[in-house]
Amino acid sequence: MRQLSWLALGFFVACGGDDAATPPDASIVPDASTEFMVGCGEVPQSADAFATAADFGPVPPGTLAGWDPDGRWFLTGTRVGGVSSFHFEKRGSDVVVDRDTVNLGTIDDDQIFQRTVFSSGEESFIVAKRVSTRLADGSLRADRAVCDGTNCRICTAKMIRAEHHDPQVSENLTLVGELKGADWSNGFTFNVRVRGTLAYLVRIDGLYIIETSNPANPVQVGHYRRTGDGYSNDVKLVDAAGGRRYAMIADYPVDVVDVTNPAAPVLAATIAEEAHTVFTEERSGVTYAYFGNYDGSTPVYDVTNPALPVRLGRYQTEGSLVHDLSVSNGIAYLNAWDGGLLTVDFTVPGTPQLLGTWDPTTRGASHSNWTTSVAGRKIALHGDETYGAHLDIVDVDPASATFMKPFASYKTRDWVSIHNIMAFGAKAYFTYYQDGVRVMDLSNPAAPRLIGYYNTWDPQADYTSSAFFEGAVGLDVDLDRKLIFVADSPRGLLILRDDTP
Repeated sequence: MRQLSWLALGFFVACGGDDAATPPDASIVPDASTEFMVGCGEVPQSADAFATAADFGPVPPGTLAGWDPDGRWFLTGTRVGGVSSFHFEKRGSDVVVDRDTVNLGTIDDDQIFQRTVFSSGEESFIVAKRVSTRLADGSLRADRAVCDGTNCRICTAKMIRAEHHDPQVSENLTLVGELKGADWSNGFTFNVRVRGTLAYLVRIDGLYIIETSNPANPVQVGHYRRTGDGYSNDVKLVDAAGGRRYAMIADYPVDVVDVTNPAAPVLAATIAEEAHTVFTEERSGVTYAYFGNYDGSTPVYDVTNPALPVRLGRYQTEGSLVHDLSVSNGIAYLNAWDGGLLTVDFTVPGTPQLLGTWDPTTRGASHSNWTTSVAGRKIALHGDETYGAHLDIVDVDPASATFMKPFASYKTRDWVSIHNIMAFGAKAYFTYYQDGVRVMDLSNPAAPRLIGYYNTWDPQADYTSSAFFEGAVGLDVDLDRKLIFVADSPRGLLILRDDTP
């Protein structure tokens, strides 16, 4: 997402974790007084909004008696702003709610309550949280209000102990190496691309070039830090004449960085686009770069010589932004966010033509995609990004009677969102935020089968926060070395061995 102030808010109310399950407590019997509805709403802000726990409404007494709140708890049933969980540390009669903020709340046998007032720029916010109403299965009611000076958005969710989705940490994927330099900022890690043994990792603080000839011991060899403000979200590579290599960093503007000498990357050009993502393709001796822009457009450039990019055309969608895209033989598949998934013919770059659309936005937002062919059938793997996000398999063969229609799907759990996707023939790789990296067999596209996973995110670890969009974000796959390179938002670069069949 581009809204840095929104991301900052999500991290400000960040949490830590606990991987243990809470057994049901048979002594707590739910009755009419313990039933509650999940969901969110908005009310005008009063003079002293949510000054006490009672402002969230009445609760049944005594349900927290003997309860141990320590650890991380997922918020389920509805999307609660930019957070996915609460973290608690009990200290005597008080409790630390969300350890990154280190604010004490009150706790008794009825409820936990915390209220924080803070500023972000010129704006002042109130964030109030309450936990109450423990049920027989160990779940609880979680209320959260965020007031911006005018209105308060209030969400009520079901709270459950945070744990992995899977019965074990991994299956057919093994962690080989990991790198997060001591001097790296704590900012987000977004994406990674690999050429030969060099990994190019883009983070909020720039591009890191990492030697991975020994995957168990990745070593940073270079760093490019862009000047000024920006949001370096994506990276793709172009190998050009004379043995030169360039990294194209989606930002505003786009930076074209000469990385021929990985130890001394240098800015070669800028492209005056506000890009969230970039995709490159070589076709008929020309290298094209396609950008997903924040204004909902997709411009295409000739970057055969990346130091002298030339704009060839532009397609304007009706979406608020083009969040991601993939391109195959001049046919682009655009994730136009609230405008859906679009298939656009760029074979004549100056006059792109719309071929078809699919609207998945009744469930969420069109976020990312990748195309592949299985048994002669052209399909797109589509991920939306929201509460309840799915991986959908969409028919993208224009000659098919079901062109631009989904016919299969996969998801883990509603409160964890999917992110980036890649596919090679009948095997798909994708990142799933807190549910890590997943590998799918698409031999029968109508019945995708999970054949491997690795949980990169540990709800108990010190690096975790409550951010809804946290965990495994970007990836690239080295098929020859059977390695998966993962851009993990808090951990940096992870290298996994792929032992999937």
